[in-house]
Amino acid sequence: MDEIRLSARERRVLAEMEESLRGDAALVRHMRARRVVRFTPSLTRRARRPSLKIIVMVFAVITFTLIACGFAFAAPALFWVSSVTWLIALAALTRLTFRRIRPWTLPKGGEWVRLSDRGPGSA
Repeated sequence: MDEIRLSARERRVLAEMEESLRGDAALVRHMRARRVVRFTPSLTRRARRPSLKIIVMVFAVITFTLIACGFAFAAPALFWVSSVTWLIALAALTRLTFRRIRPWTLPKGGEWVRLSDRGPGSA
């Protein structure tokens, strides 16, 4: 296999660039926090399921449609069905909210910190 050799000047410039990048603490934290995405069967199965955001929106639209139909036809059954769909939408929205705030924690210092930004010694 053909190997490309760098000149001494190019190696020195590359080493200087790497050193300056290592000095950037924010970049180092960001690179450590990055996840490596591997395509596993569980990821492909998850990709086939509809997003929770879409489920919440669909159930919200269904709920409001059933409420409107309940008013238009004066049917109490439609109000009961709309209340059930509203509860499903509320449960999905709650789950979506907790998924969103889960990476954040409140340590003893009282400042919100992302779990990936904590040092290796803190638990």
